[in-house]
Amino acid sequence: MSKLEEILALVRSINEDEFQEQLTYGDSLDDVHKELLFLAEKIKSKKNRTNAIIEHISDCYSGDFFNYLPISDSQDELDVFCMGFNTYIEELKAVMVSKKSLETINKKLVEEKERSERLATAKDEFLSSMSHEIRTPLNGILGFTDLLLKNPALNPESKKQLDYIKMSGDILLVIINDILDLAKIESGQITLYEKPFNLSKLTQLIHDTFSSKIEGKEIDFKISIDKKVPAILNGDSIRISQILFNLISNAVKFTHVKGKIRLKIKFNGEETGFHHIKVIVKDSGIGIPSDKIKTIFEPFIQVSNDATRKYDGTGLGLTIIKKIISIMDGDIQVKSKLNVGTKFIVNLPFVKEIPNGVLLKTFENNSKSVLPRDTGERIKVLLAEDNRINQILAEKVLSKFNFECVTVGNGSLAVEAVINGDFDVILMDIMMPIMNGYEATSIIRNLEDQTKKNIPIIALSAVVTGSVVETCSSTGIDRYLSKPFESEELYNLIIELVYKGDKI
Repeated sequence: MSKLEEILALVRSINEDEFQEQLTYGDSLDDVHKELLFLAEKIKSKKNRTNAIIEHISDCYSGDFFNYLPISDSQDELDVFCMGFNTYIEELKAVMVSKKSLETINKKLVEEKERSERLATAKDEFLSSMSHEIRTPLNGILGFTDLLLKNPALNPESKKQLDYIKMSGDILLVIINDILDLAKIESGQITLYEKPFNLSKLTQLIHDTFSSKIEGKEIDFKISIDKKVPAILNGDSIRISQILFNLISNAVKFTHVKGKIRLKIKFNGEETGFHHIKVIVKDSGIGIPSDKIKTIFEPFIQVSNDATRKYDGTGLGLTIIKKIISIMDGDIQVKSKLNVGTKFIVNLPFVKEIPNGVLLKTFENNSKSVLPRDTGERIKVLLAEDNRINQILAEKVLSKFNFECVTVGNGSLAVEAVINGDFDVILMDIMMPIMNGYEATSIIRNLEDQTKKNIPIIALSAVVTGSVVETCSSTGIDRYLSKPFESEELYNLIIELVYKGDKI
């Protein structure tokens, strides 16, 4: 093979490998020239395209991401690279769009979070104010009713009427608490007071509460209590009242004129330490559609929109009592047929015996009942309270326990009294004029006198929001007791704090 033929074969081999083309088929010098020109043209074109690709990729580093690389007709390896790069650009575009969308969503979420926090603060302030304004007068109503009920000279009819006031006030207080802090109920952070109570008397009081409505609608209302049910049960009578009140209220509300309501209380067996009681409330009312039964325990739900307008109600009653029953380790079931009637069945356990007379069962703190203590010494109490009715009530309650009480009307006077006198414990209202309870506590906690600065302080307040409890703790207040308060619980707290560390 001549040198010319070898050169031609080599050039044709390059063209075939690189471009899969062969232009000539002879062995002449012209054939070599034509093949070389084709090869040079292709190499020049490839070089120019390579430079363009490099320049384009350099632009990408400068931030120009979204220009595509050109695709030629050659369909060589450069075109394969360009197609792959362009696919990457498409995906990058999608990611950038998603990122921008995500940034927009995140911005909106941050704005919504800030808005929610502002609303939560406003809600807390509103509930705090509402709680204080409602609970303050209620504290006087329930406190003085309690004192009157303990008067041995009270005649039976007056006692009965006071029982109605007490029961209605207790139920109102529970409803106010529930509405103000439904979240606390949902998390199970409520307190149950287990004390002996007469179930028969309680059911009769509930019946009497609705007697005018029952008579007005000519409803045939009957109560039957199994003879095996103990006359006295140990439990939270207020919560039991609330359960019965809601169920009877609904029965009366949704039962037609001349309808029937039956309240049956049955003994449902016993196990170690517990009696099991079944409460059945059955009515001949409007009934509940089968597709709505599962929703009636959800908050703010009514069977229909018309129900709210026609029968009134918040839609919270059944939600609240279901949660209370659950916390009491019981259960509630409902059976209903439209236009025929509804039956609620509640199963509740009741402890057979309560050690030391009173057992405080709490889901919020670890407070325990404190045994009465008689040391022969009078405990000296400083009461800081601006409401005159609540001053009188607290003074009478403390007097009943033989405690000595000095009363002041604001935080500034409380600080002055502590500096100039000796006290065993302070009952500190939170919302007072001139100086509030927080400010007064802070000043007392910073006194130089070690005895005075460490005096036990109990917040006695009508404000019940969670933030208030936290602020009390951070300010240096030892314990928090909400109004209206149980006189026995106040006594226990005072004894516990005054004799802290002592053996009882």
